[in-house]
Amino acid sequence: MAVTLIRATVLYAIIIFLIRLMGKRQIGELQPSELVITMLLSEIASIPMQDNTIPIVNSIVALFVLVAFEILTSAAGLKSYRLRSFLQGHPVIVIRDGKIDMKALKKLRMTVNDLLTALREKDVFEISQVSYAIFETTGKISVLLKPEHRNSTAADLNLSPRDSGMPFAVICDGRIIEDTVKESPLDTSEVKKLVISSKIPLKEIIIMTVDSNGTPYIVRKDGEA
Repeated sequence: MAVTLIRATVLYAIIIFLIRLMGKRQIGELQPSELVITMLLSEIASIPMQDNTIPIVNSIVALFVLVAFEILTSAAGLKSYRLRSFLQGHPVIVIRDGKIDMKALKKLRMTVNDLLTALREKDVFEISQVSYAIFETTGKISVLLKPEHRNSTAADLNLSPRDSGMPFAVICDGRIIEDTVKESPLDTSEVKKLVISSKIPLKEIIIMTVDSNGTPYIVRKDGEA
């Protein structure tokens, strides 16, 4: 039992390291080659955990070889358009000016119902409202509505709203996040002063953000803002 636990812990740590090494894509955004590598990693890692007679080193070497192959292939794809196209494929336009391209759907081996489902997931229920719909290489659909069906923006209304910038989560679960503080307009001492002025104990703050102007927003663990 102890041997199995140690092997599982070692393999878990290695898999986490290798996945981080491969990048930060989410599962739904993996390219085909990345998805294959991810599946192989999980399969190879499970073998020595199921059979303690198999040397764990063999699996570790195989894991590193696969990830190295993926990294080298990705690097080569950055320089070679043909290789990148072979590994990732091309985006496919399935709707043009409200009309479905049946040849494109057939190429993707998709039905009209599959297309309608994908559109509904984008909150689009009328095909006639779509200017372009494109299936990306990740399998997700991108939709461009016709101008008359798009949401109005501040530019459309000739407005110039004040931009408060991106909020920085400088406190999370009662702890000051130093890495985020460095990116924010405040330093650690200023964050501590804001906490003191709020009269809320640090350990009671579940999240505190500051914008580019240094304006704080605090949420307590009891849910009150």
